[in-house]
Amino acid sequence: MWKKTLDQLVLLPRAHQLAAIEELWTIYERTDYEQWNTAFGSRSLYDAWARLPFMRSLYNHNRSLIRQALQGRSDWHVVEIGGGNGALWQNFLSTLHPGTLTLIDPNVDAHVAISGRLPEHVKFRALNYDVERVEIPDADVIVCSLTLHHIAGMNTAQRRAFGLDGDGKKEILQRVVAAIRDRHGIAILNEADCYNEIDLAPGDPVLVDHFIDVYIRRAARGIAAALEMPGADPELRQAWELILKHWCIDQVALALSPRDQRDVYELDVVHWLSLLADVGAEVTTHCYTDTLHLFQQYVFR
Repeated sequence: MWKKTLDQLVLLPRAHQLAAIEELWTIYERTDYEQWNTAFGSRSLYDAWARLPFMRSLYNHNRSLIRQALQGRSDWHVVEIGGGNGALWQNFLSTLHPGTLTLIDPNVDAHVAISGRLPEHVKFRALNYDVERVEIPDADVIVCSLTLHHIAGMNTAQRRAFGLDGDGKKEILQRVVAAIRDRHGIAILNEADCYNEIDLAPGDPVLVDHFIDVYIRRAARGIAAALEMPGADPELRQAWELILKHWCIDQVALALSPRDQRDVYELDVVHWLSLLADVGAEVTTHCYTDTLHLFQQYVFR
């Protein structure tokens, strides 16, 4: 049902797609649901999100790089910025030498979820802070997945132009580059390939179209395809449908909301590469991690 509905929607002229989405808001059943990024337990919507095919593919791309970087190393140190439910680390680090994983995340539940997925020989260190407000320790690998798009503004100057203070994406990336320098490490950044930055005003047709592109044409349609996969658990299908409705279709409404009420300020590949060049990062590879061309992985030194 959802695949057909969304396939028909994206064939409409782009100027008519928002009206079709607004109609969907009025007709699908409204249910109580978990708010975005608020719970990380085994039956949370985030857990179901982490089990979607495009997220599994993202984790596999990251694991391959981390394994290569840490193989044979003793007393390694990995820093993760924004941990989610820790699905990246499930059944992963057990074959490596002892080391330390430091998580920078303001949500205590994320620390609980991740520490529970680590083998005994991996030491866990919790930094319960937003990344803008904490020193990033030196590391062999820094992983930052789907986190920096929550930071409004490409840099401090752009934030100030819109009445915000503190670090923008550029200043955080500068600290990431500094934290991998002494240990000759690598950093892995995963973000959606879409430009929804703070300079696009609410209701701007470009902003609306970009929200529709990332949340409907790619993410929602990817979930709709997963819903039709044979053998999926009914409870998981139900969670995926809630994500499709409330974490994807409803998300388009943020394009009409005041700037400071948006939850995402994404950059496309060109802008991420420009920022990384500005902070002196050497990008060794960058690629899509899924067939939808939704998430891009940047690897840099």
